[in-house]
Amino acid sequence: MNAPKQSPKQSPKRPPSDLKALEAMRHSLSHVLAMAVLEMFPEAKLGIGPATDDGFYYDFDLPRTLIPEDLPILEQKMRKIVKRNLTFEGKELPPKEAIDALKQAGQPYKVELAEEFASAKEPITFYTSGPFTDLCKGGHVKSTKQIGPFKLTRIAGAYWRGDENRPQLQRIYGVAFATQPELDAYLKRQEEAEQRDHRKLGKELDLFIHSDLVGGGLPLWTPRGTILRNELDKFVQSLRDEYGYQEVAIPHISKKDLYEKSGHWSKFANELYRVHSREGDDYALKPMNCPHHTQLYADRPRSYRELPVRYRETTAVYRDEQSGEVSGLSRVRALTQDDAHVFCRQDQIQAEILAIWDIVERFYAAFDLPLTVRFSRHEPSELDAHLGTEPVWKAAEAQLKKVIEGKAGKRVGVDYIDGPGEAALYGPKIDFIAEDALGREHQVATIQLDFNLPENFDLTCIAEDGKEERIVMIHAAIMGSIERFLSVLIEHLAGVFPLWLAPEQVRVLTISQKQAKYAEEVAAALREAGLRATVDADAETIGKKIRNAETMKIPYMLVVGDKEKQAGSVAIRSYREGDLGTKQLAAVAKQLAAESAGRS
Repeated sequence: MNAPKQSPKQSPKRPPSDLKALEAMRHSLSHVLAMAVLEMFPEAKLGIGPATDDGFYYDFDLPRTLIPEDLPILEQKMRKIVKRNLTFEGKELPPKEAIDALKQAGQPYKVELAEEFASAKEPITFYTSGPFTDLCKGGHVKSTKQIGPFKLTRIAGAYWRGDENRPQLQRIYGVAFATQPELDAYLKRQEEAEQRDHRKLGKELDLFIHSDLVGGGLPLWTPRGTILRNELDKFVQSLRDEYGYQEVAIPHISKKDLYEKSGHWSKFANELYRVHSREGDDYALKPMNCPHHTQLYADRPRSYRELPVRYRETTAVYRDEQSGEVSGLSRVRALTQDDAHVFCRQDQIQAEILAIWDIVERFYAAFDLPLTVRFSRHEPSELDAHLGTEPVWKAAEAQLKKVIEGKAGKRVGVDYIDGPGEAALYGPKIDFIAEDALGREHQVATIQLDFNLPENFDLTCIAEDGKEERIVMIHAAIMGSIERFLSVLIEHLAGVFPLWLAPEQVRVLTISQKQAKYAEEVAAALREAGLRATVDADAETIGKKIRNAETMKIPYMLVVGDKEKQAGSVAIRSYREGDLGTKQLAAVAKQLAAESAGRS
């Protein structure tokens, strides 16, 4: 199972011609940024400076570490450069002349790039704007007067060429849009995104931590965070149980032989955590579960009457990610997949995929996360990056496309996205892209059709005629990984979880300590109804207790004083709606239990 990828959304949406002009403006701004940095640090060594989906960046090797206060200074220098109405003029140089010029300018990173261009027999082009000339393939505005609103946003570290063994440069990011209202709207969304950052909320809501002793990319889940994980998994598995999935369990380690046979060892060798036993055997921590599951299927001959065989398992897999790539829950080294594999015949493919599709739609509808479908297929010119042959890939893709286009008349470019080059190692995929509350897009669930692993592991069934028949394999993950899905969900909901999912569903608050015993009785009644309830009987004011509960975004607070104690009632306060009046305890327990059970 491939780990889902996150892709930023292009916002706002524009016609292709507008996007091309916007990209040219953003690329030009990266050159303007380089000019400003060279004014401030004449000895700066230049890396690369491309346009991005919302702006631009440039990497620099500088004599000192930049600080946030440097950004407004550089931004002011950039604005002065823009006002000079400088043109962008391109020219090609012979390789030797280009390389010599860059060496003379003392730009070693540019020399490395020019030498690669020369060896690949690519044109070596330069673009000049005012006194500044940069190695560049082009794509600029005619002059700086065509540059629109922009802002420098942040500084980050970036290894040269993405290699942690190479020098670490300083990357300056900026954003740019065609109009000021678009830039203002983007900055407002970013401000909201900072408030919703799952790393910030994860700490505030006591959901997960990271430990330097344990290591980066290896989150540790608190009791509250573990409830979140378990409730999400229960939901997924309850949906799968409706379709007859059977739960299995596999070890977290395997001999090298398994991954050599599957093809993962040759393709993913650098991403595997390897273990060498004292007896001289090579093992690996599992980076995915599918090879193990094939062995469960292959343990004995299977009749066609048994198929489909559907396995499900929620378990951790491990990827040796580079330290600069791990981030919160979005990119981790230990990820927990709600994984499933279906072993079926060719004529069962459509029904099985549509069943998984139903599970995906019902799961994401519960969180108001609208989905877009992408048909992720292979790029024929890059077949070496995958397992199998071109005819096998064409057959699998034809089957998957038929399913996609048969679902409610879906059409490429209208109801689904065509994704050449986005396939998994062993087969094409249906990827589901969720749009969150801030309009950002995240790849989440995936359904993969695999003709290759059944071939590699010789997976068959005995057909009606008594002969062996090659089967196919469907890989499916609903959340993708629990960690990454929670990074999306926490930010989408701003940490305000629905009642059924909230780690602490109800907190009982006392007006004074005289009601402490009754508060415990209230909590016990709620727990008996299947709710997660706690008591705050501390010697604090009721206002302080309410604020504490609201800080933790607890869905319901039940306030009890002498009046409620005498009447066997509670005063209900909702995080979303405020005061809801007073009701009898039994009625409240029944009402909240029904709301939680309905996953509304």
